[in-house]
Amino acid sequence: MTFMIVAIWIVCVLVAAGCTPQVLDRQAILQESPIVNKETPAVTSSATMQPVAGSSVADSLQGAGAGTETIAKAAAGAGTETIAKATSEAAIKSIAKPRTESVASKTAATPQKGKLVMLDPGHQRYGNNAPESVGPDSRETKPKVSSGTVGVRTKKPEYVLNLEVSLLIKDELVRRGIEVAMTRESHDVDISNKQRADMANEAGAALAVRIHADGDSSPKTKGFSVLYPSTSTAAVKPIAAESHQAAGLILEHLKAATDTAGRGLSARSDLSGFNWSKVPVVLVELGFMTNPEEDELMSEAEYQKKLAQGIADGIEHFLKSR
Repeated sequence: MTFMIVAIWIVCVLVAAGCTPQVLDRQAILQESPIVNKETPAVTSSATMQPVAGSSVADSLQGAGAGTETIAKAAAGAGTETIAKATSEAAIKSIAKPRTESVASKTAATPQKGKLVMLDPGHQRYGNNAPESVGPDSRETKPKVSSGTVGVRTKKPEYVLNLEVSLLIKDELVRRGIEVAMTRESHDVDISNKQRADMANEAGAALAVRIHADGDSSPKTKGFSVLYPSTSTAAVKPIAAESHQAAGLILEHLKAATDTAGRGLSARSDLSGFNWSKVPVVLVELGFMTNPEEDELMSEAEYQKKLAQGIADGIEHFLKSR
């Protein structure tokens, strides 16, 4: 009873003080609220950092978890203090917990596990003539690494051409989700042929692909070829069959990509990079830099793309067959 008398007394005091229904008008509250007004920064989404349009007291109350009944009471005529407090708390909660919008994520091709390819762009800017054993079962030695041949017409060093094409092959393989490592990506290195084989061994490569260009005393000799380890070398017998298979696949795809026959396959027992290898390995001779026409052709961007495409196709075919 006492509570009702006090409540009636408060209402009478408010009326006597000149309080009008406008005090409880929703629009007036929106204009006067210290939280929701023109000078308050717009609420942004944490996902897109874009303003969330259409914020209002009712929106803020509902976004903060207020029920329909609470919103109705606030809009219909609860006390000014109650509305102001509810509005302020709801708006603050709305700012603290902004609405988010989902953003689609872009994913790159997932590398194929256990399918790493080691690309070895042959040679380097400066050769190293220090002797190196041709293989673990051989007493024969060769210089550790040379700088390669030079284009008879382009004057381009072989080590430059080898890296150009190798980088294109790398791009092709990575685009297909194949993991790639390279023995070098610059010319100023000093890596022997044995060390290049060791890099592929230590990486556990599924296939090592050595990229070279050829030279000959006759300027008429031309065409690409693919070399693989000879079974006559005891050290490479465990990898000989798979190396031969990979070489055959790369050759066939090179033929298709370039629409030329090439020079075929060749088994070799005298290459350090083969004899020290413990993983399947092949060597692609892109063509002859001593042939003027082929020398120029191998430096043309479109032909380099064809070479890279054919080699990448052969590598991918081999990996899928394992």
